[in-house]
Amino acid sequence: MKKQETVKTSKWRSVLWMAISLLASLLLWVYVTESEGENIERSFPGVQVRFDGESTMRDTREMIVSDDSTTSVKVTLTGSRRALSALSSADLSAVIDLSRITRTGNYQLSPTISFPSRTDTSAIASIVIDPDSVSFYVDKLDKKTLEVRGVFNGSTAEGYSADPLSFSPSTVIVYGPGKVLDTVDAAYVEVNRTDVDRTLSFDSTFVLLDAEGNEVESDALSFNTEQVNVTLPVRAVKEVYLTVELVPGGGATEKNVRWSLEPGSITLLGDAEVLSGVNSITVARIELAQVEDAMQETYRVELPNDTELIVGARETTLTLELQDLETAYYTIDKSNISFINVSEGYTALAEDSLDKVRIRGSHAVLEQLSDLNIRAVADLKNYGTATGRFTVPVQISINGASASEVGAVGNYEIVAILSEATEEEGER
Repeated sequence: MKKQETVKTSKWRSVLWMAISLLASLLLWVYVTESEGENIERSFPGVQVRFDGESTMRDTREMIVSDDSTTSVKVTLTGSRRALSALSSADLSAVIDLSRITRTGNYQLSPTISFPSRTDTSAIASIVIDPDSVSFYVDKLDKKTLEVRGVFNGSTAEGYSADPLSFSPSTVIVYGPGKVLDTVDAAYVEVNRTDVDRTLSFDSTFVLLDAEGNEVESDALSFNTEQVNVTLPVRAVKEVYLTVELVPGGGATEKNVRWSLEPGSITLLGDAEVLSGVNSITVARIELAQVEDAMQETYRVELPNDTELIVGARETTLTLELQDLETAYYTIDKSNISFINVSEGYTALAEDSLDKVRIRGSHAVLEQLSDLNIRAVADLKNYGTATGRFTVPVQISINGASASEVGAVGNYEIVAILSEATEEEGER
């Protein structure tokens, strides 16, 4: 009985080892078949065509590829399943070697297939390319200088204005086939910004346009620069009021003056920083002592640096009238005419009294004045040691009254007699 059980167990062990051997053989066969076994065929559509040596041909022989009608090919590979399953169309390139091309003309060359570095090319049995050759034209490399143009399609903030765009460099050089360059008219930049309140300066790419304004795209073109610097000048717009400076005198102050300017304001365009400090422009300095009762005068408006007038005029007319003042006429006796800055050893005398001196002020102040209150002073600092009779300007002063209350109107002169002092006058 025990012997039968032993025999039975031995048979089961033999069957088990046979099953294990068969399974191992099967797995080995599958592995060998998949990795190193029978070759398979696989197609890769859309493999890109690449020209090798194009930059060297352009730089050393001044030629360029154009009219490359075939940009991709279909590649069919035969090889091991393992090698082909690791590839895609994007991994492959159909390479055209340009190293032997030395002249312009039509060419038809067969490409070679470039594989990734990880590919075991010994596992590739055959390569079929469709189409098997690529036609292209090698043209002479020409160049064309294009003006850089542009447009600002955005908006400025309220109170600001944009000037035309400027570019640096103002031209770009485009290299490429002559027949392609013939279609190109300008390099173009479009600026899209909103609420701009300052001058902008930045680098930008450009597009090429034909004469009708249509964009020109071509892989055959290259440039001396890929970007240009764009400047968008933005200036402030500001209304500035016109005014005059009133210098008190002749008994008149600002409270006695009624005046207006026409126009009374102008609108300027200029640098925002400059205009920020400009709220008014003084067109004239009016000395009220020289104004009789009223005046009308036209003045030129001097604009701040780096600004320009966009609304208004470069001239404005001042109309001025004095009010609430009276005038009276007085005589200044020779005894009330004095001289200052007389040279040592010389004397000065007034030849006559000064008549019809017009004094202006309020009625109450004028009532209190007499001829004795009014003096004239002549300054002789510019006469040195001159002798003889000279017409000399004088300043009128009024004793006991401030310049804001009363003053002389106009300019006055006297005849002064200048001479060397006598011995007696020198002793005095």
